Amino acid sequence: MKTKVCAKAGCGRAAVPGKDFCEKHIAMQSQKDKRKMFTKRGKSSKYHHLYETAEWRKRRAMFLKKYPRCFICGAPATIADHIIPHRGDLTLFYDDNNLQPMCQRCHSRKTLKENANFNKTSQQGDRG
Repeated sequence: MKTKVCAKAGCGRAAVPGKDFCEKHIAMQSQKDKRKMFTKRGKSSKYHHLYETAEWRKRRAMFLKKYPRCFICGAPATIADHIIPHRGDLTLFYDDNNLQPMCQRCHSRKTLKENANFNKTSQQGDRG
C-alpha cells in the first residue's frame, strides 16, 4: 500500500493511514477547533446573525466614528456595546442610545462580569 502525503501545503510528512493529514496537522486542527468553541461561548445563534447585517455594520461604523474612544479608559474604541442586552429585541439592538463605545479589553472585562453574575443568578434559581 502506497503511503499518502499530508494534504497541508508544504508539509511533506506521511499522512495518518485513512486520513488526509499527518499527526501534527491533525493535532493542530483539534486545537483550532477547541479555540473556536471557546470563542463562541456566550453568543446565541438566535441573535448573532443580527451582527452580520448591513444595517448593523453601517450603524456600528457611524457610531464608532462619532465616538472613537472607549468610554471607560479612553483607548481607541473597536466595539459598539449594547448597554442593555438586546436578547434579539430589534428596538434595543438598533437603538443608538443603547450603545456605548468600548475597547476590546474593557468589553471583555464587562462581559466576564456580566456572565459571572448571570451564572450566579442561574445557580441560585436552581437551588430554590
